[in-house]
Amino acid sequence: MNGFDVFVLVIILFCMIRGYFKGLIREVSGIIGVVVGFYGANTYYQLLTPYLETLIDTPGARNLTCFFVLFCGILILISLLAALIRKFLSLVFLGWMDRFFGLVFGTAKGGLIVSVLFIMLMTFIPDNVQFLSGSKTIPYVSRGANAMALFLSQSMKTDFSKQMEGIIANWKP
Repeated sequence: MNGFDVFVLVIILFCMIRGYFKGLIREVSGIIGVVVGFYGANTYYQLLTPYLETLIDTPGARNLTCFFVLFCGILILISLLAALIRKFLSLVFLGWMDRFFGLVFGTAKGGLIVSVLFIMLMTFIPDNVQFLSGSKTIPYVSRGANAMALFLSQSMKTDFSKQMEGIIANWKP
């Protein structure tokens, strides 16, 4: 095991524990809240700007304030809804299920984070093959990173693929 392996295990373990304590409902609602909040704020902030014309003179500051208020409001509403769902689950004695699936979700989230960091490392830091030599987690991390590479731009995908060829050629367990 090398430093990279320890780094991977720490991130995944942290996400697992965090997922367990937060539970699936809060983990998923956090992601949904950000996505829906961004979409809602982006779509409707201009409807609020006329109400702030007397309070904020600068159009940019007015737009930013409306966007921020909508984003935070939607995020809070989704968090409240998640709290109600969690309360219901605990009342019907399914809180353990929320925590268990939170642990599973946290593990998957940790794997995604590690894959993204690995892609960044492979793409932006040339000649890092020695750093990864002897890693026990590379076969698993590279599988996740290869799956996520589908979402990369063509130039990043080319750089990533070139670095991966070097890793595969020089990798020693």
